[in-house]
Amino acid sequence: MKINIFNVIFLLLLLGATSCTSYKKIPYFQMEGDPKVFETKSNAEKGVIRFQPGDIIGIALNVPGEQQIVGDYSLSAQYSVAGGSVGAQGAAGEQTYLVSSSGEINFPTLGLVKVTGYTPEELQEYIKQLLQGRMKIVPIVSARLTNFTIYFLGDGGGGQRIVNKDRIDIFEALSMGGDLSMSGRRDRVLLRRQLPDGSFKFVRLDISKADISTSPYFYLRQNDLIYKQPGRAASMGPDIALMGTITGVASFILSVFTFVSLLTRK
Repeated sequence: MKINIFNVIFLLLLLGATSCTSYKKIPYFQMEGDPKVFETKSNAEKGVIRFQPGDIIGIALNVPGEQQIVGDYSLSAQYSVAGGSVGAQGAAGEQTYLVSSSGEINFPTLGLVKVTGYTPEELQEYIKQLLQGRMKIVPIVSARLTNFTIYFLGDGGGGQRIVNKDRIDIFEALSMGGDLSMSGRRDRVLLRRQLPDGSFKFVRLDISKADISTSPYFYLRQNDLIYKQPGRAASMGPDIALMGTITGVASFILSVFTFVSLLTRK
């Protein structure tokens, strides 16, 4: 049996090239030229949280020296989805409010207050303005989103995670919700985002590239869902091990025949 040594070399080079191509899909933060130090732009302003229906907002009110006044603007123990109020009280006098489907909260004494579209800082200033005309002392107001939740599906496992800060990027989220496996498609991570009108937007992201930080979807928002698409290898399951064994045996046999062929030519 004669074996063309050039065909064998070509086959080995092809296998090597295939392996290299597959590896290139695995590392994160890839940059052309593979520099040791590099910088990328950021769309940090796109990561600002804006309140939307279904959010639970924690609001704390403080009027120095006038604690009785604060009581007039505090919730009693109640729960009203329609009115947009939640009677639970958090730490340091913080009370929580459920944003209704119409985008309002029912604030004591002030009544219904439109909050959708505001950032936490903007809502703090807005409520402060509403209260200033009713008080001699300028109140101190703080507001935050208390149910900032991110969801995960697909490769590496699913679930939900509560975010305990105002902003989180996709890599920070993946560190909380489980990284992708080696076979996971880093070039096809799917982000599902709910829009203010209730519809959904789906965006595919390539998180293997360093310039992902320039994407307007790099920073996540409340209720974002990340689908980590598995690679083809994951769907093949145990067949991968069998194929690897067969390939290894075939490569060994091919090497033996090639060696024997070279010896018989002498």
